[in-house]
Amino acid sequence: MSRRTTEHSISSGFLNEPRRVWVHHDESGRAKDCVLWMDGEIYSGRVKAPALVAGAIASGALHALTCVYLPNDTQIGRHAAYTCTESFASFLALEMPRWIEREAGPFERLYLCGLSLSGLQALFTALGHPGVFAGVLAQSPSAWWKDEWLGSALPAFETSGLRFWISVGRKELKEDLTHPPTSLHQKTSQLASVRRLSRAMSEAGHDVHHHEFEGGHDPASWGGELTEALGWLMMGRAPE
Repeated sequence: MSRRTTEHSISSGFLNEPRRVWVHHDESGRAKDCVLWMDGEIYSGRVKAPALVAGAIASGALHALTCVYLPNDTQIGRHAAYTCTESFASFLALEMPRWIEREAGPFERLYLCGLSLSGLQALFTALGHPGVFAGVLAQSPSAWWKDEWLGSALPAFETSGLRFWISVGRKELKEDLTHPPTSLHQKTSQLASVRRLSRAMSEAGHDVHHHEFEGGHDPASWGGELTEALGWLMMGRAPE
């Protein structure tokens, strides 16, 4: 099933530079939900999210969706945007929903997706802006960032009714890493830090589904769980 795709540039009151946006429009007129993907160039390219979503809709595993992808222009900019950055969270939660309504059409529920660093930012954004997103997909989120800061900061966030699918690979075991092009330093493994964050969020009263896949920090693993994860997040509405 082909989908009409448009590219846009969004100016923001919270960001210093405009952001590119790709919209995969629902041509059926039946979409009531929208999925907002950070790391849009990774999701649309290496993860193959557009084809996976289209296949799931065609099979009835998912209902019709509008998908909005936010690609990155530079790795430095990616690190700046996705490290629990309040300005980018405000852009996502306060400006993007209105823009989507205006440019892509109305929706009933908005979901936020991210992987690795953008998975961390997705969690931070939704926790800090309750009531905006219906659910979050955080694949291999960089919970290790800043000595696992997000886990320790959970008491500052209120609980809400949104769902969190938080996943990590059992082979994500590397420690003591530096992530170029900036000096981001990862002391502990992705697996251990994500396990701790998922447990802490559950204990704080959030609706968390913790999933561990047989793989590493790679697009094939993220794509392999994508349909199941989106289906769980959207549970409660039968496929159309």
